[in-house]
Amino acid sequence: FTGQALGDWNRIRIGSFGRYQLEKRHGAARVWMISTFHKPLILARLAAAVLLLLGVGSRVAILVIVLGFVHELCYEYRFNTIYITLCLCCLLPAQRLGTGFELSGGTSTANSWSQFLVVLLTVDVYWNSAYQKLRSPQFMTGLSLVQQSYVAAAVRPQMTSWEYWHPATGATRAMAGGAVRTRWRAVATTVVVLEILLPVGLLTPALRSGAIVVGMGLHLAFMAILPLRLAPFTLVTLASYPLFMP
Repeated sequence: FTGQALGDWNRIRIGSFGRYQLEKRHGAARVWMISTFHKPLILARLAAAVLLLLGVGSRVAILVIVLGFVHELCYEYRFNTIYITLCLCCLLPAQRLGTGFELSGGTSTANSWSQFLVVLLTVDVYWNSAYQKLRSPQFMTGLSLVQQSYVAAAVRPQMTSWEYWHPATGATRAMAGGAVRTRWRAVATTVVVLEILLPVGLLTPALRSGAIVVGMGLHLAFMAILPLRLAPFTLVTLASYPLFMP
């Protein structure tokens, strides 16, 4: 919840490249306003996340975390952040958010509305992602995957942290320029097909176990590309899988 894995604490410090980019985009006055609340909200999010995990003042904790994420969207607009924020908002109507780490085997309709909203949101994320990819010739030809792999291999020696987890893929400069091999198209098509079928599998009792395994594999593959950025999104998405069970 803190976002510190991305270096968020010092992202908008005076003299940083991140602050320079924001000032060019939004102006110095707005960036000064954003930076004023930046570190206090990160600390507030961390404290609220701990309280939410323990089940102490859960609704207030959710509101604080959501406020922190809304602030984050002011300087980095990402669909991952929007998804996590909306999932948190879906928990607000729940009547029983739980306390501590206690597990209950009983059935209840107290959280049915929240469960439905999170499931609906997760299905939309998968299908909307597949739709956007289908509309992208660059993705469907495999070009975007090749370019990502080529750039990752080129900049890996200069990275101060281990940003890319995937092994060498053999992507060359010529392939990144457009000479994409068939296997990359097959990978792109497989990703789209899995994103379309995963929600169906998660909602079908007979297919649910297999869908969970496939979904975990798919998200681990995504994380191999950008582990630091996609780790929070991956954890929240996988955490929504049990909610597909009635």
